[in-house]
Amino acid sequence: MTDEELPVLLLTCSGISHTGQLTALAGHSLHCRHPVLVSRHVRLTALKRALEKELDTDEYLVAVDGCEECCAKKRMDLIGKVPDAYIIATREGITKRGMDEPRYDEIESLCQVIIKAIRNGIREGSVINEDR
Repeated sequence: MTDEELPVLLLTCSGISHTGQLTALAGHSLHCRHPVLVSRHVRLTALKRALEKELDTDEYLVAVDGCEECCAKKRMDLIGKVPDAYIIATREGITKRGMDEPRYDEIESLCQVIIKAIRNGIREGSVINEDR
């Protein structure tokens, strides 16, 4: 299987804050609109089994945190998993707004960042945004 054929697993923090909800909505939107590009969307706050089991696959893993608390990254670090691409919404121009509802333009903006990371990462075979 080549990198271009790898299914993509999108892991989002999906917390209760504005940016957490934003990651969940963006992940759901991408999985529904682009099921060939994003084969699975796993919300960190709604795991049906242990994270180790969810991530124990040959999928291209894209992790998305909403803010600098980096909940998804911390959980992955605990099990020694390194994502193929890592994105933090607040580093991509999203402003955390407490418990406000995410706006459509923010969802679309984050979706575009995720799509770009997937396409660039799979094409280049490199880790995206790891040290940003």
